[in-house]
Amino acid sequence: MFKGLQQKANLMFALSSMLYFVLAALSIQLVSQFFVGNEVQKVEAELGRNLAITRANLEAIIFQDTYLADSLATVVTLDQDLASSHWKTIAQKLLNKAQFVRSIGIAPNNIISKVYPLEGNEGAIGLDFRTQPKQLIGVNKARELMDVYIDGPVNLVQGGLGLIARYPIFSDAPKNQHYWGTVSVVMDYNKMLKGSGLEGLSGLDVALRKQHNGQAGEVFYGSAAVFTKPDLEHIIRLPSGTWLLAAKFDTAELNHIQNTRQLSLVLGLVVTIAVYLLLVLHFLNYKQIHKASLVDELTQLPNRRFVMNQLHELTNKNQNKPGFALLNIDLNGFKKVNDQIGHNAGDELLKHVSNQLLASVRQSDTVARFGGDEFVVLLKDVHNSESAKHIIGKIKQQVESQVLNWQGQSIVASLSIGFALYPEQVDSIEQLLSYADKNMYQQKIQHKAQQATH
Repeated sequence: MFKGLQQKANLMFALSSMLYFVLAALSIQLVSQFFVGNEVQKVEAELGRNLAITRANLEAIIFQDTYLADSLATVVTLDQDLASSHWKTIAQKLLNKAQFVRSIGIAPNNIISKVYPLEGNEGAIGLDFRTQPKQLIGVNKARELMDVYIDGPVNLVQGGLGLIARYPIFSDAPKNQHYWGTVSVVMDYNKMLKGSGLEGLSGLDVALRKQHNGQAGEVFYGSAAVFTKPDLEHIIRLPSGTWLLAAKFDTAELNHIQNTRQLSLVLGLVVTIAVYLLLVLHFLNYKQIHKASLVDELTQLPNRRFVMNQLHELTNKNQNKPGFALLNIDLNGFKKVNDQIGHNAGDELLKHVSNQLLASVRQSDTVARFGGDEFVVLLKDVHNSESAKHIIGKIKQQVESQVLNWQGQSIVASLSIGFALYPEQVDSIEQLLSYADKNMYQQKIQHKAQQATH
């Protein structure tokens, strides 16, 4: 799949290069006359690309940490007492996988009883959301949706700004008639903006605002004036709701270019060649960065961002896409391998399992590492549970029958696999990931029960 994308990109670049030189040869006599206009257009195009990349980064960051936290909500939903008694272990494992999560809390009856890490967040213990009108709105919204709700940015009682993923917990799931409380996953708002590149954008006046059913909401970043005839707009899709990212070009910077004197024909030729070389370097750098952003460094499999892009494409309502199945795969006992044999053995096991997964599916399918010991597989044109279970059986047989020999020790991988069918069982990416994850955890619980009886 990656080779096909690379070949397509190379072909497009070759065609673009040919077109560039043809146009350059025809227009070299007019470079002096049109230099200013062309430079302005190039600057605007580059700024537009930067803004689009920033939008994609911000959306990916929010989705990544939100869906990591979905497993915590699943555990609490399944067994509130278990989650409470093993709170530190469960929360610590989640926080280690997250990138921008600063704290996690559970609030039975909407009163925060546990927070991790506790240090620095002591002020949150005992907080009753019913005494916090602004936060209570988000809590109630999640309860109404019966699903995750992204709230914020909000001022935190422990200080700073946070973006909060709120998960409603019902003690009678899946009927969801008896509300138990909420799970709150607090993401560091300022670090997320910095990590996405939003605060580092130059040449643009940028603003963010919320949207409610397509209607304009409050502006929470930048100036509201930006939304008056903006030059660029992008929708940021969240697990619940959307934001609107808008930008205006910095007129001072563009006016500076427009005041540049016209260049000579010789300089025009030099600039043409120089721009092409810069485009080549930009293209090579883009290819490297783009590939790195979509590939897991250890296993060289596609990563979470790649899969999310694939899911958005496969579930695009504007296109007639065939159905598919998503498998959520987790290694049983992976922590035991790391603890008893070593992290190097754990890394080799992950690479070993990756190779076996690739060997057990078709070339048209996608095998990806979501992070840690979690993998996903996208199975094209799989429309029913029988077909999915048959393939899962083949995968488990392939992976669990291949022993990894590591420094004289034999390591046998064991998998827990859950699946979800689109659109037969679910009709959104959020439901797809949640359904497959819950299915996987059920398999994991059954595996642990079987282990306990032996």
